[in-house]
Amino acid sequence: MEKIDLGNNESAVCGVFQNNDGTFTALTFSKSKTFKTEAGAQRWFERNTRD
Repeated sequence: MEKIDLGNNESAVCGVFQNNDGTFTALTFSKSKTFKTEAGAQRWFERNTRD
């Protein structure tokens, strides 16, 4: 997980997070997508955060 402090008690995060319903959400600073598996979310996250 990467976190950027935006000031004024605001922050932006990116990474792969588990949801309450058992799915996983991959978040970049500009995109997000929900997956059934953590492996799928991790692959998408890596593909979309490469330089």
